[in-house]
Amino acid sequence: MGQVRFAKSARKHKVAAGRARAVLAQPYVVVPEPRPGGLPDMLMHLGDDHTGRALEVGDVELADGTGVLVIHVMDLRKKYRGLYERGKQQTEDGGQQ
Repeated sequence: MGQVRFAKSARKHKVAAGRARAVLAQPYVVVPEPRPGGLPDMLMHLGDDHTGRALEVGDVELADGTGVLVIHVMDLRKKYRGLYERGKQQTEDGGQQ
């Protein structure tokens, strides 16, 4: 993944960077989210931090390709709950379907 940087917008919901890094390191699922104006997709990482708190962490690739810029971090919303649950179950089952 390279370097991980955090935009000011990532602090909006007051979730610590360490919690976001834990989700980035081991997400249950990663969902591409289109952005307006021809901007590159944001990758939404869904997973638990080191305490088991379910989070969504959105990032975009840095322009120079050396890592990612985290632009969104918050507690998991209902819209992602189904994907999160399926991804968590697959992880717990060892990736078996």
